[in-house]
Amino acid sequence: MLTVHIISDSIGNTAKDVVKAALVQFSYSDARYKVLKNSNVSTKERIESIVENIEKDDVIVQTLVDRELAEYTKRIAEEKGIKVIDLLSGMLNIFEEKLEVKPENNPGLIRRMGTEYFKRVDALEFAVKYDDGKDINGLKEADVVILGVSRTSKTPLSLYLANRNIKVMNVPIVQDLILPEQLYEVKRKIIGLTNSVEQLNKLREQRLKTLGVDQGTDYTDELQIFEELEYALEIMEKIGCPVIDVQNKAIEETAEIIINIMRERGLEV
Repeated sequence: MLTVHIISDSIGNTAKDVVKAALVQFSYSDARYKVLKNSNVSTKERIESIVENIEKDDVIVQTLVDRELAEYTKRIAEEKGIKVIDLLSGMLNIFEEKLEVKPENNPGLIRRMGTEYFKRVDALEFAVKYDDGKDINGLKEADVVILGVSRTSKTPLSLYLANRNIKVMNVPIVQDLILPEQLYEVKRKIIGLTNSVEQLNKLREQRLKTLGVDQGTDYTDELQIFEELEYALEIMEKIGCPVIDVQNKAIEETAEIIINIMRERGLEV
């Protein structure tokens, strides 16, 4: 039986897949070989203990980003007459030459990149699910909760922050509509948004124009907007949350302010 010993500074799944893809070309049944993974290898001592227990007829497949460790594995394995297949070193050398950039030599980077990707997807799905107060059940899971009247950039901010792996719930403040009591249980997470009457008027008129709706409504009436803003500020003052005036601010600028507030409050960013 052929035994393939994988030595990896990460999990070793990539090397395992490559080994299986190669062996299948020889009509090699699973019963005639086995693959043993040695994951998270980061020291010469660990390499020595692994190689010490490997038979001469076995094969080592390594994916060690650290070149010194990779060379060390080859040297002590070859002293025992063990064949070593290095899946990374040659590739890194060629890419370094062609790209004229030094590799980061950062073990497990692919895995962490994958983890970051899935965290981002999770945050984006969360932002969509809990957009505009559609569902209040995500309060405890949310990293931050944004409050504001209509057209204060709650949704764009939620999606922008989601791209930074932050789970955002946004809740609209509607005049004379009582907010859920659960909000007061997560006061530390809440950040309010406000704007000027004039800018909100323009934004709402543009919104109605886009929707093909008559603009002569309370939604765009300046007095109505003023009363909405005053009501919203009263709510935010009652909650005791910080308030950001988004007037003439880019989404990115407001997002950075929110992130800084989160850090000051010890919230996860």
